[in-house]
Amino acid sequence: MIAYLKDLYFPSQLLTDNDFNKMCVGGKVLEQDERGVKVIQLTNGEILKIFRVKKLLSGTNLYSYARRFCRNARRLARLDIPTVTIKTLFHFEGSKNTAVLYRPLEGETLTQVINHNNFDLTLADVMGDFLADLHQKGIHFHSLHTGNVVQTSAGDLGLIDISDMSIYAWPLFCSTRVRSFKRLCKYQDDIRKLGTTFWSQFLDRYFDKSQLSQFCRDRIKRENSKLNLFK
Repeated sequence: MIAYLKDLYFPSQLLTDNDFNKMCVGGKVLEQDERGVKVIQLTNGEILKIFRVKKLLSGTNLYSYARRFCRNARRLARLDIPTVTIKTLFHFEGSKNTAVLYRPLEGETLTQVINHNNFDLTLADVMGDFLADLHQKGIHFHSLHTGNVVQTSAGDLGLIDISDMSIYAWPLFCSTRVRSFKRLCKYQDDIRKLGTTFWSQFLDRYFDKSQLSQFCRDRIKRENSKLNLFK
């Protein structure tokens, strides 16, 4: 409980408009919308991610997505899951908006690996081990898909874009695992490019590592078949 409460707190620094503009000079905008820059890579390679409040009456006013991002990074690191490294949490003057400065997790997303056709069946085993490890450690990543999983130069897998996540003190229940598989298959074109042999080996590896009941195995297989990934 004490560790959990410590994870909720993260000191925040004021980021003035002037300091923000100076910080972004020469940076590369990675994502933006009609409200402005959302993600920018600074000249030193670090990433500044801005979280804008969309509603005046919102729970994010009490505990922002930026704080959740920092909390999740800290908890993932404690669980030995590769992820981004937090540098600073910011709050903006004159608004409820927040931001996080972090060092990115170096490597390629699974989407990039797949599109570059830079994989073999070894990756199926790595993915199976990784997902089983997440689920066994109680990590339910609500944004789990091939664009948010990074393969590092060492061949390990890690997570990015980590603000939307639940971490429990027990392994995930079967129903939650099913939802996790559905999210992993969000980009179905990526999954189809892996092929049926790869996917079957990935599932087998996941089941071997997870030591699930036959009931849960059958349910996951049944729900996966409903996705019609390889029709």
